[in-house]
Amino acid sequence: MRKRTKIPSQYYVTYERDGKKGYVASAPAIAGCVVYGKTLPEAHQNISSAIKECLEVIHQFHKETPKETIEPKEVLKLSFVKVRQREYVKA
Repeated sequence: MRKRTKIPSQYYVTYERDGKKGYVASAPAIAGCVVYGKTLPEAHQNISSAIKECLEVIHQFHKETPKETIEPKEVLKLSFVKVRQREYVKA
């Protein structure tokens, strides 16, 4: 009988705009799990599907399930950095 592996219920995802005015989404904890979407919702849908597919392949090859190293509450707290706008003085 095969041993069941507990799969994390969430993975941290990053989104970046690309030069074509679309979005690149990736799940850093899962090597190679990167997708593209023309819109942010499309990129989100694509990365959701890609994560599931990557985990299926990992499971089929009896590899260890990637563990998320970032806690969701930490991501929410640290997602944005406030930077004070500097005043530049003309020389």
